Amino acid sequence: MFYCSNCGYKSVKWLGKCPLCEGWETFSEEKEEVLDGQIVKEKNAPRLLKDIEGKDHARIVTGITEFDRIIGGGLVNGEIILIGGEPGVGKSTLLLEISSALAAKEKTLYVSAEESPAQVGLRANRLSAQNSNLYILGEDNLETVFDYIKEHGFKFIVIDSIQVVWSSRSEGPKGSVSQIKGSADYLTQIAKSLNVVIFVVGHVTKEGVIAGPKLLEHIVDCVLYFEGEILSNYRILRAVKNRFGPTGDLAVFEMLSSGLKEVTKTADLFLPHKDEAISGSSVVCVIEGLRPLLIELQSLVSKASFGVVRRRSLGFDFNRFSLLIAIIEKRLKMSLSSEDVFLNVAGGIKINDPAADLGAVIAIISSYKEKEPPVSSAFIAEVGLAGELRRVANINLRLKEIERAGFPRCFIPESNLKEVDGKFKFKIEGFSSLKEVIDKIWR
Repeated sequence: MFYCSNCGYKSVKWLGKCPLCEGWETFSEEKEEVLDGQIVKEKNAPRLLKDIEGKDHARIVTGITEFDRIIGGGLVNGEIILIGGEPGVGKSTLLLEISSALAAKEKTLYVSAEESPAQVGLRANRLSAQNSNLYILGEDNLETVFDYIKEHGFKFIVIDSIQVVWSSRSEGPKGSVSQIKGSADYLTQIAKSLNVVIFVVGHVTKEGVIAGPKLLEHIVDCVLYFEGEILSNYRILRAVKNRFGPTGDLAVFEMLSSGLKEVTKTADLFLPHKDEAISGSSVVCVIEGLRPLLIELQSLVSKASFGVVRRRSLGFDFNRFSLLIAIIEKRLKMSLSSEDVFLNVAGGIKINDPAADLGAVIAIISSYKEKEPPVSSAFIAEVGLAGELRRVANINLRLKEIERAGFPRCFIPESNLKEVDGKFKFKIEGFSSLKEVIDKIWR
């Protein structure tokens, strides 16, 4: 069979373009996967939904507060968690620290298929992650790993990584589509049948997605992305899928020589100079999962040196960025056709919350006019194509974060004013259109 390396689509003949994900030249020939030798063969009769009791899952707390928060309060028995990230970002360091914390509760096995046990031991010495219940196994055969799990009764297992382990149940070399899919299915059966928690490390492609078929992310219970620039000390752990908790939430860590340190106060990271009025800068409050974050947006508008203008955005959706520039030109009668426009999200974070629209527009206009926005002010609003300020969700949660950070003033949509609690002690102003905000700031 021929398998698509992007989505796992299979065909009896080679295809230049995948009909499912529309990827070009992604098919490779592999033998059909062998599905015999299943671990679990129990049959469950159909049951009425009303007869099934919906009980909350018992949580296993790791002790790493930020990690526990983004996975929903702790681990769940039988859960399998996939952690993806670029090479060198710190996936093995994070999992070694989690393994050490869990080993204080139950016997934990760290399966290192990429590195030798001696290399893992050196890292453990640097992180002070030794524990009497933490075992290291240098093995890439999952059947052998399964035997050790049953023999020693391990409760928590780390597989580093899914691309280099293999199972005799599946054909093909390590890292192939059939092996990754078969290995993930095998690990899932182990987790569900033995009621153990399994962490799986996944490599990331140059496009920023986990290597292998997309089916890999569908099989597991939780998918976490570990992000960050290699030259920066800060790392962001983001939950993109979670069957036992919220998605979209993130945790911030700082990489030190002694390991990862949790960053609970992100204002120093994302707001380096919140008390200064700087041209081309504004502060917005976005929601990532369940967590409000105050982010600084920076813009630079300069005269184009060549005939073709440049438009770039880092951390901000480019399509939305293009729409905001069109709104500025059409509704505010400002000509940016001969200007290079750049927009950056400080701190290296990526945001998708439309509530950052107003802050982005203020930053662009501030740089274009060379006028500073009001000092220590925050902006919350989605901007519509007609230039109106549209209502945003969770307004009180955002305002509480702004008050906690000590901001004296905030601009919000007028339609959100009726939802605002009367307990806030700073100035909250509501506006119905973008033009009203601009006139208020720069009369």
